[in-house]
Amino acid sequence: MQQVLCPQCGAPVSFASTASVMAVCGACRSTLLKDADSVRRIGEAAEILEDCSPIQLGATGVYGKKRFDVIGRIQMRFEDGFWNEWYLWFEDGSDGWLSDASGQYAVTRRRSAKTRKALPAFADIRPGLEINLDGQRFVASDVRVCRGGGAQGELPFAPGEGWQARVADFRSVDAFLTLDYSDGDTPEVYMGHGYDLSGMQAGSLRSDEQVMETAGRFRGQVQALACPQCGGPISFVAAMATQVVCPSCGSQLDCSGDTAVVIAQARKAARLKTTLALGEKARIDEAEYLLIGLMKCVDPDPEDPSDWIEYLLFNPRRGFLWLVESNEGWERVRVCDTWPGRANAASVRWQGRVYRKLYDYTSRVDAALGAFNWRVKAGDSTQITDYQAGDDKLTRELAEAELGWSASAPVQPAQLAAWFGRPELARLTPRREAGRPGSYRNWAKVAIIFMTFMNFERLLSGGFLPFLIGLALLWFPAAIADKLGGGQ
Repeated sequence: MQQVLCPQCGAPVSFASTASVMAVCGACRSTLLKDADSVRRIGEAAEILEDCSPIQLGATGVYGKKRFDVIGRIQMRFEDGFWNEWYLWFEDGSDGWLSDASGQYAVTRRRSAKTRKALPAFADIRPGLEINLDGQRFVASDVRVCRGGGAQGELPFAPGEGWQARVADFRSVDAFLTLDYSDGDTPEVYMGHGYDLSGMQAGSLRSDEQVMETAGRFRGQVQALACPQCGGPISFVAAMATQVVCPSCGSQLDCSGDTAVVIAQARKAARLKTTLALGEKARIDEAEYLLIGLMKCVDPDPEDPSDWIEYLLFNPRRGFLWLVESNEGWERVRVCDTWPGRANAASVRWQGRVYRKLYDYTSRVDAALGAFNWRVKAGDSTQITDYQAGDDKLTRELAEAELGWSASAPVQPAQLAAWFGRPELARLTPRREAGRPGSYRNWAKVAIIFMTFMNFERLLSGGFLPFLIGLALLWFPAAIADKLGGGQ
């Protein structure tokens, strides 16, 4: 380990890694560039926004049976949020990165690809694109142009002012691939796997109390935020995310600075009538979760509309959890850490089970309240494909810049009541405001098209009566289902 004195303030600054070329002084935030046995100040690092991550400088862990230390951090910002890249130094003298985004983690290390010349151009990559690298199939999950928002500790490069990164992430079951085009058209290749924080020494992580106390504040700043539109308080519950919808007036706020800035006034008075409310607590699997955000989503299909409520819960150690309330009942949803294999037109295999395709539909945000780990705004749309195995569902979610998978399981009202300590929830019945995607009517429509095709010549010759009888037999059950299900 090399230790030097900061030329700006005189505080000691350590270089633990021989690969590090810069470090940020913890006392004055000067950016120091290492040159042989000396350092020189090249500027001042941007402030780091403390988030809900339990990782910190000095944390230790094990990956691939090798111990590592967390020695640096760079915060990558994009239009809808940010994520952390933690710089790792392994006991064998090698380095790597620990990606930390919304409670999902992956460790990657630089490597040389045998087929590097065959890699796509950055401009050609879209979520869902499949590539083959060294005989392994990968699917593009995230494509971003981002900028360095702040730094801590040591880094193997010195990001200059206005530095931009062009990165594309790919997934293959539990394998993780990053193609980094920041330095040109030929990408640097980083490969690794998803990572569970159980592989880190618990005592080296931030405690739940530390996370809750500092989340949403810049290091060294301890000031509360108020909504500039209505003056309402934005508590630490809201400040755990950079993008917040004020619970008082519905304004959309950016809290990534030291004061809240109004992004847009909500078009609707976001007074959603929901079963659960912001700030409620639930004890799930021996962990206490806080309900920090909720949103109403709709499927805008004019012939078969539907709507549902999504609740976002947070635990500092276990991350984010979703509860979904729809006309079908309640579901518990988690983002998948491992991805399914290749999907076909009818099914997909995940964790040893075959999930059969149910339906495709659109999820559009109608209104939102509270805090989220990305910038939520009315009108955001995601293309959804649902698959089912027994009572469990697997969902593919495709947006403009990312692709993800989530797994859900039904939750009984009695279980919901136990989690939230509210006995009255045990008497809940499914919502009936609107129909569900893929209802019987959709199947009836398909059958009518097929029946018309098969009987086209008979219709031309005047054989309308059998066709009309068949039409009634198909559509009558759909009308009954609508009447009994309130539009189902």
